[in-house]
Amino acid sequence: MGLMPLLYSIWLLPQAAQEQALQAVIDSLADQHGTVRFQSHLTVCGSLRNIAALDAASAYVKQSGLLPLTATITGVASGAESPFRAVFVEIENSPALRDFRETLRDLTGAGGLHPPHVSLLYTLDRNTQQPMPQLDAARLHAIAKDCNTRIPAGELILDRTAVKTAEDHWENVRSWALARML
Repeated sequence: MGLMPLLYSIWLLPQAAQEQALQAVIDSLADQHGTVRFQSHLTVCGSLRNIAALDAASAYVKQSGLLPLTATITGVASGAESPFRAVFVEIENSPALRDFRETLRDLTGAGGLHPPHVSLLYTLDRNTQQPMPQLDAARLHAIAKDCNTRIPAGELILDRTAVKTAEDHWENVRSWALARML
């Protein structure tokens, strides 16, 4: 069996102090619920297979002058539809953020864009990385309600763009690695 091609995803990263604060919440929730830890980020676009398109994306990021980009946090929400949008910080889809994400999607040939958000909890078991049915909609709602007191509404400053890779599929969170900064 041949090697699966790497998948690429472009992320916006919060400025250092906000990144540390979000990471503390992510790590605390992961430890409390036995789920996987992951780096705080806002996915710009994902599941790219064409690494050559990343050069165009890198040139755009450097030439656009849009970073740092200020995003508005509107609250914390939950959903049971995807393990990657279980508990998340909702981000207003401002014209600047939307244009940045759409341009990078168009340059890279990425698929559709999810509403902008910063996940706080994935419902993937820390050891098996399998979905955890005990983290159902009601439980996720309660966790999100608690997180609303931990994540203040206001501005999130996104100042760096990273390219992450996954070895074969995004559900293998432990395989995620930094490919490069744009």
